[in-house]
Amino acid sequence: MKILILGAGQVGSTLAKYLASDVENDITIIDKDEENLSSLQRHLDIKTVCGHASYPNILETAGIKKMDMVIAVTHSDESNMLACQMAHTLYQVDKKVARIRTAEYLHRKELFSSSAIPIDFVITPEVLVTDYIKRVVEQPGAEQVFEFDNGLVQLVETRAYSGTPIVGHPIKDLQQHLPKTRMRIVSLYRQGKVIPAYGDTVIEDGDRVYFVTKKASVSQVLKEFRRADKSYKNIMIAGGGLIGLNLAKFLEKDYRVRIVEMDKNRVIAITDQLKDSLVLHGNASDEELLLEEGIENTDLFLALTNSDEINVIVSILAKRLGAHKTIALVKRNVYEDLAKQSDDVDMVISPDQITTSDILSHIRKGDTMMVHSLRQGKSEAIEVVVHGNSEHSDVVGRSVEDINLPDGVVVASIVRDDKVMMGSRKLVIEEGDHVLIVLSDVSKIHEVEELFEGYFD
Repeated sequence: MKILILGAGQVGSTLAKYLASDVENDITIIDKDEENLSSLQRHLDIKTVCGHASYPNILETAGIKKMDMVIAVTHSDESNMLACQMAHTLYQVDKKVARIRTAEYLHRKELFSSSAIPIDFVITPEVLVTDYIKRVVEQPGAEQVFEFDNGLVQLVETRAYSGTPIVGHPIKDLQQHLPKTRMRIVSLYRQGKVIPAYGDTVIEDGDRVYFVTKKASVSQVLKEFRRADKSYKNIMIAGGGLIGLNLAKFLEKDYRVRIVEMDKNRVIAITDQLKDSLVLHGNASDEELLLEEGIENTDLFLALTNSDEINVIVSILAKRLGAHKTIALVKRNVYEDLAKQSDDVDMVISPDQITTSDILSHIRKGDTMMVHSLRQGKSEAIEVVVHGNSEHSDVVGRSVEDINLPDGVVVASIVRDDKVMMGSRKLVIEEGDHVLIVLSDVSKIHEVEELFEGYFD
């Protein structure tokens, strides 16, 4: 696929790295910053063009006339919208994706249509990240939570701890512990290496476990792998930006929420939009302020400022002062690695990876409902809708064991008429099924597409 990315910032660069790893993609990226482009070109096999991404002559230099898709992720909403308009009107590009952040635009859905601004898919990182954090808050003990089939099914990552029911025992014993719960372990990672999740595979202390189950069953399954994490009650948020504000709006009805924000004008603005949250004017790295606000009684500390450095530092400080759990929002890899190396930062959230996952769902072939990138792009979970019939499909009417799935590819679950069925060898796939597929090696995606060619375009 020929893809033109507009903007080589954090999201554009991350997306270029993901997409360039696929030899079937031909990637070109436009940015005004020559240094950003030089850095990308040193590490990736991509084409770069320096200039304004919304100028027709620059777009033509980048070869827009031959592009299958344009992904506009510059820092300007207006530039992204204009570029998509030109891609449609002047160059008839088939698919246009744009990042739009401004609420005034997002509130007017009629703007984004073929008769107005022809953007096929609007990406709003702040909304995606907020929704992601919501799921993590709702499931204490989960390292990551990914939703499929409109929230009916969840794919959860957790860490296994010694002294819990399943550690030291084979996976098949889970059925005895959870006889009424439908769940399936789809992959295991031990010391960074993937381990096949067979029935006789023994779970060890420290294993990273990915399992699939219905949303209502997640907390019960988590107890098998780790000591029960108590539900959060007191939550402190560092940063009153869009993510912090929207998250507080969602959480304040069920939790005691406090926000620490440095900008006095922003404090006034967000206070007017919140009902029960307490907004504090101050610096989240102020030890005295944190102690005065009872940081030692804080169940969850969320560092959501616009600064990676601040988010890592205040998370470490909060943890050392007694916060039960800390989560840091981190964009750049250098700070993500630093945070993951610290025992004081319990979880790192990458907005770029979350945004990239959403964009991938519009790139994968076929009727793809949802895509989530896992393990920093090395693995992937994808939800597809099955079309076709047994005469024209290699999967419809066949059991999972009769489908020649590539190594490391697992049918995790199937949703049929709102009924969730865990993947098993005897399970037969039918037309209209929503199939959740987990690939421990994302390079196998094209083999999966070819296998399911009955419904992949």
